[in-house]
Amino acid sequence: MTTEAYVLIPTHTTRYLDIVLAGLSRQTVRPAHIIVSCDVDDAAIGDVLRSCAARFGMRVHWVRRRHMGGERLCQVRNNGVRYLVDELGACDGRLITLDGDMFASETLIEQHLEAREELVYAYRVNVSEARSAELDAERLVSGEQRLEVSPEARARLAKRERRYRRHLWMRRIGLAPLHKPKLLGGHFSVSLKTYLELNGFDELYQGWGFKDDEFARRAARRKARVRIAVTAVVAWHLYHPTRQAPGSMRDLPTARRFARRDLPVVAEHGVRNPLPQEEVLGEVIG
Repeated sequence: MTTEAYVLIPTHTTRYLDIVLAGLSRQTVRPAHIIVSCDVDDAAIGDVLRSCAARFGMRVHWVRRRHMGGERLCQVRNNGVRYLVDELGACDGRLITLDGDMFASETLIEQHLEAREELVYAYRVNVSEARSAELDAERLVSGEQRLEVSPEARARLAKRERRYRRHLWMRRIGLAPLHKPKLLGGHFSVSLKTYLELNGFDELYQGWGFKDDEFARRAARRKARVRIAVTAVVAWHLYHPTRQAPGSMRDLPTARRFARRDLPVVAEHGVRNPLPQEEVLGEVIG
């Protein structure tokens, strides 16, 4: 069992950030480090982090740079991991990624750490717009508010888990593509060693689509083992309008790159050799 957990929170907004941190403050096993990595340098995000660090008794690392004029989630993820390795000295352990709109169940970190496999495929329970608006970080920490998994949501998770297990079995015998089952980039974990061996996410994937599939496919090409934990490890996805691009996925520029079969397992531009960007700043809060 891996002893160190590192939580990476990629975000560009203060929306729900205090709720995400409230969830991490309630864990049965605390992470060694929490890194909030941003593709904007917004003072309001720093204000929320300082407030949460004081209120919840936690330490947070804030990694950010000025916005580059387009979606660069892969680079934002890699910036956080580069800081984890170069500034915090991490070389082993488990990297848990939670988007800035995900509320973790109390045992989420403990359950991810139980995995011996390189990758843990988890998922999410969607929270309605009205319920998301009602949530308050302080009340969640105190237990006055709670999020539950409804029987309907549990049935949907169970159905997805069965599909994921079928896809994984079919992949092993060559009847399913290597990016199946589908990795949810907003909630999954990977051994830090594997992330670094792959050089992280491919930064040439910019804009909507395929970046998580591409990472999963390269991990499969490297023979990374997978644990399916869709029903076991719960996180709630708080409401926001969809950012998915209109039209067919196959018409996206990222689809054309994903269709290529000549790209290396180790990303050309990732944790090492990142694409040019504004200066990346790191700050310890709390």
